Amino acid sequence: KHLIRPTIAMAEMDPKKLKLAVKEGGKMGVELIGNFDLGGPEFFTTKADAPGGDHALLQALMDAANKEIDPTEEEAKGGSAKVGKMFLSAGDDKLALICHCPKEDKAAGKLSASEWMKAVVGNDAFKGDGKFLEGDEFYAKGEILMDKEKGRFPLKDRDECQSASVGFLKGKGLFPETNDDDDWVPDEDCDIEW
Repeated sequence: KHLIRPTIAMAEMDPKKLKLAVKEGGKMGVELIGNFDLGGPEFFTTKADAPGGDHALLQALMDAANKEIDPTEEEAKGGSAKVGKMFLSAGDDKLALICHCPKEDKAAGKLSASEWMKAVVGNDAFKGDGKFLEGDEFYAKGEILMDKEKGRFPLKDRDECQSASVGFLKGKGLFPETNDDDDWVPDEDCDIEW
């Protein structure tokens, strides 16, 4: 299906943790595609709590976010395959990162997942401690290991990665700049009746 392969087979994962990761991914997918369909960003970066820094669980979360929505299910889950996304998951000993770039729709072909991941983990803030693990045009993963002596802590690094990712996307013109003019409200005395 794609390049990234979990290091542990699904059957070997803790079923409770897997269920939580899939649930979080499904929910995130619906929210991302809803935002996208309303004209929101084509590329998005956010935290993923359930995997706890585990790459296999983070992959399961990404798969759940991208899976097609099943119209027979009572609650919609997934559906965000056409949204570019990077999930950041802090654990006790590392920050795990995974990103997906769409193969179709309006965001397709605008960015390589490997390029995105390398830009984030290679950011100057990580002083060479960010590691690109694997990737291709559509999927990539990386990590930053905790190192107390260097001041490397997963939660702190997650915030730095969020900023690095948004900065990279803005530099590529793939992240919407806020425009205060959109919130224009007429003065009370301009003769407009509501």
